Amino acid sequence: MKRMLYLGTDPSCGSYESHVIHCPLIQTVSRSIEDPELLLAYRDLPAYTHILFTSKNAVRIFFEHLQALNISKDTLKSCHLIAIGAVTASYLTAHGLVPQSVSDVETQEGLVSLLQRLVLENAYLFLPRSALSRPVLVQFLEKSQIRYHACDLYNTITRIPEKLPDLSQIDEILFTSPSTVNAFIEVFGALPKDKKLLALGPITELALETKL
Repeated sequence: MKRMLYLGTDPSCGSYESHVIHCPLIQTVSRSIEDPELLLAYRDLPAYTHILFTSKNAVRIFFEHLQALNISKDTLKSCHLIAIGAVTASYLTAHGLVPQSVSDVETQEGLVSLLQRLVLENAYLFLPRSALSRPVLVQFLEKSQIRYHACDLYNTITRIPEKLPDLSQIDEILFTSPSTVNAFIEVFGALPKDKKLLALGPITELALETKL
């Protein structure tokens, strides 16, 4: 059986034919819940008509913040919850909240396509996101003159393991985000030429191609 090096944070999200060796090269760092910008964003929670979740990490940290602030999930009952793809939707469902809309394509472009089919007149969208988020979604909201509040919940940084895997024992490497591509190069110096390099999603694939 082939041995695949998985560089993301959670290999349980997928099923693979190869034997998975998990070596997370990234980690998420949540902003302090005492940050005034975060407190302002959560204070307005009852006013939002829609909440857009663009990653599983955004879901996880969002609910960690709600718990820390003692905000009930019931506050979200009148909100239209939108998830970027099935994995992020499953994280919402695990918290007892089934999203009303899920994009077929797990990219911001996929979310834009979904939003274009919704009635958003008089809407107020909340976008809890990574500090490294691409600007595609925000640019669409501004161009469409849709009211929104974007708030960076966390950052993604490189994680250097105490013991690095022996790449000579690896057949494939799965990059789960552009951050994992950058982290791999930071840790190992360069992308290997003798391995099968796999990318999760078109945005990661593009990031990988630009580094080859």
